[in-house]
Amino acid sequence: MRGNYNFWRMRENSLIIGGIVISVIFWLLESSNHVFFLADSSLFEAVFAPTWHELWMRLTVVGAFMAFAFIANRIVKARRRAEDAATRALTEVDQVFQTAADGMRIVGRDFRVLRANSTFANLVGLPKREIIGRKCHEVFWGDRCDTPECPLTRVLNGDQDVEYDADKVRSDGTSVPCIVSATPYRRPDGTIVGIVEDFRDISERKRAERDLKESGERLRELTAHLQSIREEERSRIAREIHDELGQVLTALSLDVRWLQKRLQAARSDLQKKTRSMGELITTTVKSISRICSELRPAILDDVGLSAAIEWQADEFTSRTGIACNIQTEPPEIRLSEELSVAIFRIFQEALTNIVRHAQASEVEVWLRLTPSDFSMRVSDDGIGMEVTGPQKVNSFGLLGVKERVRGFDGELTVCASDKGGACLDIVIPAPKLEARNKEVHVPAGHAAQRP
Repeated sequence: MRGNYNFWRMRENSLIIGGIVISVIFWLLESSNHVFFLADSSLFEAVFAPTWHELWMRLTVVGAFMAFAFIANRIVKARRRAEDAATRALTEVDQVFQTAADGMRIVGRDFRVLRANSTFANLVGLPKREIIGRKCHEVFWGDRCDTPECPLTRVLNGDQDVEYDADKVRSDGTSVPCIVSATPYRRPDGTIVGIVEDFRDISERKRAERDLKESGERLRELTAHLQSIREEERSRIAREIHDELGQVLTALSLDVRWLQKRLQAARSDLQKKTRSMGELITTTVKSISRICSELRPAILDDVGLSAAIEWQADEFTSRTGIACNIQTEPPEIRLSEELSVAIFRIFQEALTNIVRHAQASEVEVWLRLTPSDFSMRVSDDGIGMEVTGPQKVNSFGLLGVKERVRGFDGELTVCASDKGGACLDIVIPAPKLEARNKEVHVPAGHAAQRP
């Protein structure tokens, strides 16, 4: 090990050693010249005891040799260090290029592939020898090839970085979704000689996004189905309450009146009790009518959405004291049964949120039906709500509204109103305004159910 170290030390200082050797040879040649040609001294005197003039001349020449050797040695060492650093840098860059997880290739100004790493070769399904030298669009083709949006064209026209998503076609015709990024490939003097393209295969991400989208669609379909079942169940319960309990209470009311007429005037206590029973029965009938209306207002089926919204607004005002102004265009709006129920439930949820959170004194509602869409806006003058922050954990009401709107491919917007409160905007496109109507059997007597 020590011998190897001394060998490399001698190799690094070879110019200095060479300078010493040349100086010794010069000294001996000069001494021999004085002995054999000038014959003015012996060999010993010429080598070891030259005259002062001869010594000064020899030392000057030897000094020049040694100075040149030292300077040349430093220059060579510096050059070797620079070459070693450049070699290490190139090796590191090449290793990074070759072992990169993304497919990478270098494309020249003539659109030919100059270099490609193994990941790119695996990505396109070709060996490197069949990639190098071919046109880039012959190896991995995309919709931007041979267009002004080509990454090489854009970089040559002055763009510094180009990044986009694209479906690239392999040599066997299969498509690979990728994130493509291109950067200029320059010479040391800054001249652009091509581009370095990076291809990140996002097939797994696209597949996951597709699966997530399909899962979301299935969940929305399930939610719509559950909502439909719930509405049918509400209608059924409302009909049964109205038909069964209504009939029983009506009969009971008639019996109480019959009993009251037959009681003797002297039995005032019994007459008072029967009157109290009749009033209780009347109150119960009104409660049943209200519960049936909340479960499924018959007015929604009989006269349409506009009238149902106005009725609900009147109920809201009488119950809470909050003024509710309705504007409809046109005055009567009729939609499909499914969509009418969804809009009505959204309106109910909006009013519920206003009562719970808004601290409002006035609510304004706009309904508008055009050939292109249906829109509803519910605005209040309350304290407003945070629309840009994270959604509250318990905001299931708003989440339910979103799912209802998405079920009709609509858009929901929650923003600040002109009066400082909150504003709920929904827009349903025209193709969903004619959602299929569900044929629901209405038993006899159901039409008599009114709010």
